[in-house]
Amino acid sequence: MLVFESIELIANVQRELKLSITPNINKTYRRLKNGIFRAITINRKRKGCYSMDYGSFIPPSTIILDKKLPFSDEPLDIPELAKTMVLYSAVHEVVHADDHTGGDVLLLATRNHIMEEHQDKLRKGLKVVEQKGGSDCIRNRKDLAVLWAVQYVDMVTHYRSYVVLRHKKMPKLDYIWSRLSNDYFPPNLLTCIERHKNIGHVFEIFTRSVGEYCLVEALKEYDEIRERQASSYTV
Repeated sequence: MLVFESIELIANVQRELKLSITPNINKTYRRLKNGIFRAITINRKRKGCYSMDYGSFIPPSTIILDKKLPFSDEPLDIPELAKTMVLYSAVHEVVHADDHTGGDVLLLATRNHIMEEHQDKLRKGLKVVEQKGGSDCIRNRKDLAVLWAVQYVDMVTHYRSYVVLRHKKMPKLDYIWSRLSNDYFPPNLLTCIERHKNIGHVFEIFTRSVGEYCLVEALKEYDEIRERQASSYTV
């Protein structure tokens, strides 16, 4: 079973790297033992935001993967890519499930942080939404804060999934990661930060610094790194 293979893989990597990738994995395993797992056809655009999402987690214990995943290498015809995509997608949804097991602490704390620290940006963001005709899902600043928090959590989930498969040296993983650069808030931001600091620093962002960091801080840290790089090239 792909889901339980993913749980075992995550647990092993977490132990080997001594990182808190999924802190509730034992409880998540017990919850998912009675879960529902389905493969269905997911119709969505493969360009733009979240172009590499081929599944979903529905609380409390349902994981859905796209039936097209085994053929996700078409028209490239790279079997190794499809195999890695299937495992990547399953790991990604298990990480989401683990967050839910822990009470969605990262999501809730990030939403509160955005509401408390970034009202100015919420005002500007809501104004942009209204200028574009509005949205039934984004009626006020709180709705927008929830959306930004969800996007941040998904970015972090992609990064944690990548760390797991990178440690196991899964083939064609870099291709998947490069495709994620097309997203609005690419998780590649976190690997950029990791390269210039270290993996421990990145994990502290969403463990010890829960409720102090969001997309705004991630983009700021990323821009500062790029500015330093540009300065060094100029000199």
